[in-house]
Amino acid sequence: MCNDYLFKREQARLAANSTMFISASSIATPGELQAYRKAYSKFGEVPGMRFACNKFLFREITIKNNQTNKLYGEGDTIQRIKLARILEIIAEKGDDAFYTGELADLIVKDIHDKVFGTETDIIYNNQINDFSTLNTANFFGVPACLANYITPGKRLSSSIVPLIMFDQNNPHVLQVLNANGGTKITTTTAQVVMLNLWFRKDIRQAINTPRLHSQLLPEEVLAECGFNQTILEQLRKLGHNIQCDVYRRSIVQSIE
Repeated sequence: MCNDYLFKREQARLAANSTMFISASSIATPGELQAYRKAYSKFGEVPGMRFACNKFLFREITIKNNQTNKLYGEGDTIQRIKLARILEIIAEKGDDAFYTGELADLIVKDIHDKVFGTETDIIYNNQINDFSTLNTANFFGVPACLANYITPGKRLSSSIVPLIMFDQNNPHVLQVLNANGGTKITTTTAQVVMLNLWFRKDIRQAINTPRLHSQLLPEEVLAECGFNQTILEQLRKLGHNIQCDVYRRSIVQSIE
């Protein structure tokens, strides 16, 4: 059994302080490329540059097409040539090109363009916002926590719960599963695993089934559109404040 793991979550810059929560200041330093380099050196590669060079299909409405000023829809294609060039430079010169080399200047220029980099085609994060701010709740309604206050070089707290599942009698991996969606990551992952392992739904059904979410504060249970109404009525009888949400706020990735 392999016990290797990589933890390269974004972290606050060395000059970070408690005022850096807006605009370009909210961008945290990503560790993803360092993780890729280490993973590549240990386990080999699966080429990813082709997804930037070649056109690829959208499966649902995603982002705006700047040429038509309309949203991309299912069946449309997109090509990201500038990003492909950035990936080529990183492939040729290593991740140092991104952090301290020739790409660093381009990235600084990009940051002044806010979210989307016109020079690099990189979409920048705003992960500094995941640190706690005194006397405020975050985007997900979670109150400030002293342990999650920003300090230079610190990694912010996270709800991520990546799972690698094994059968107790089988050394091979049965399933790898993770989710994104802030505080909904934990409840989403738990429900998908429950539906898959306990209720014997296949993984696609388990992922697509509407879900519940509760995080204690605020005092409500959020139900995705289409969730079992009988269960919701029983929860109401127990005193739960049920709020229905049309849109899915968490996304699951799984390999079975």
